[in-house]
Amino acid sequence: MKMRWGKWLIFWVLAAVLTVGLSACLFFLPLPKAVLEASPQAGVAPLEVTFDISASRGQVYTLDFGDGSAPATGADFATPILHTYGDPGTYEATLTVEDARGNTDTATVTIDVGFPPVKAILEVAVQTPPYTFAFDGSSSEGLIDTYVLDFGDGNFVAGDWDTASWPIYHTYPSQTASYTVTLWVQDIYGNDDQDKKVVETPAP
Repeated sequence: MKMRWGKWLIFWVLAAVLTVGLSACLFFLPLPKAVLEASPQAGVAPLEVTFDISASRGQVYTLDFGDGSAPATGADFATPILHTYGDPGTYEATLTVEDARGNTDTATVTIDVGFPPVKAILEVAVQTPPYTFAFDGSSSEGLIDTYVLDFGDGNFVAGDWDTASWPIYHTYPSQTASYTVTLWVQDIYGNDDQDKKVVETPAP
């Protein structure tokens, strides 16, 4: 019986030493560190951003992009994280790093997403007969949603940009005159632009 108790005593002593040793190792491990870098930090929508968390220290991470989308989570700190911001605005991305003891650290970076440019571009070509003109706005730039093409004589066409068929032809009265033609475009964010051209019809 004394030998059996002696074996159990040795077992519990070794177990206690091992537990204390592991606890001590965990205690002296460095605290987690969150380091967040982003490139680019500014641009126009849609903006793809690469986040670098490789300088961070910890066991797991959570990266909240700040735009309401699902955060990125994992344990791989070496691989860059890609995210696209679809809408203009200022966003604060937050990285949270956690270690095995539940300690955490955070880092943030601000992403500024601007409106993409919108530009109306109107091209005009004289047709035959000379009172007919071809108007082409297909080279206009931006995320255009709607347009209005005003021929300057009281007539116009308007509609959705995606369904517009360029060029658009228009015939003026057979008389000598000048008309100011205006192409107005509006993008999906409500920003607009216009381009004007003057057309002249020859004498009858």
